[in-house]
Amino acid sequence: MSTCPLTVHALLHIAPSIKFCGPVWCYWAFPMERFCGSIQPGIRSRRFPWASMDRYVFELAQLTQIKTLYNLGVELSLRDPPTQTRGALSDPLYPSCLLLLPKSEKPLGSGQLRSIATAPSTRSGVSMTTVNKALKAAIIDEWGKVKQVDSDEGETMRSSSIGTVSEDARDATFVRYEMLVDKKARRTKAAPEFELQTFYGQLEHIYRVHFPDAIPELDITGPTTYILAAIRACTLKADDPQLQDLDIHFYSQMGALDVIDITTVQSLVGRIGLENSDWAIVDRSGGLARAMWAGDELVQ
Repeated sequence: MSTCPLTVHALLHIAPSIKFCGPVWCYWAFPMERFCGSIQPGIRSRRFPWASMDRYVFELAQLTQIKTLYNLGVELSLRDPPTQTRGALSDPLYPSCLLLLPKSEKPLGSGQLRSIATAPSTRSGVSMTTVNKALKAAIIDEWGKVKQVDSDEGETMRSSSIGTVSEDARDATFVRYEMLVDKKARRTKAAPEFELQTFYGQLEHIYRVHFPDAIPELDITGPTTYILAAIRACTLKADDPQLQDLDIHFYSQMGALDVIDITTVQSLVGRIGLENSDWAIVDRSGGLARAMWAGDELVQ
């Protein structure tokens, strides 16, 4: 039943319904209700409502053609501009994401601080002792949600540690993320050779780490903010050759905790519960929506 929701079940009856009742636009209520709602603002006359609606639909069609011909969709939009979400926080260093409530008011534990320290230590190549000393001067907040705002398809991701979710709600904590992995990590004397690899896991924490002053030991020259994601990785099993093209992966256990920059988190993923405590991960983003490693930078 988890793979056959109502929308999928309805698809099975489209062809018989068309054969029995005619085209779907003749009897589906949702498209008609949407259309009625869209033309309601055009009724300006109580005496001649039909003429008022006719003129509104005609002028709306003209405006749509102008938008299409001259690429003026944003400039000629009739919708109100989006407003800032209450309590949200944006940072100019992270224009692609928006931190959303809830926000934890509890001080971070020693284990959380140790996991946070691994990210700047890896980034700057300095010792954990130096990073822990620098973190004492940092302002660290923990947030419950992060929203991708760099495109219309941006998703809102939740951390599993903050907030409550209803039992029948969608689990928006499992994500796909990308990390650079040294292929020669076991060869201590070899020069590092990085490749971009895909991982899946559960988003456990979202941290905002703000350094108000310069810290030369970490190559920080001024006020700097890092938004980090602590993700518990899924230990994936060997892929089924028959499902490689579908981006379906399987796991039964969780692995290590990865603390990474929030920009490496790519998208949400779906899960389907199987037998023997196994789970199937369904990645709907596809290869064209993924980041590519181009030497010194990530190309989206």
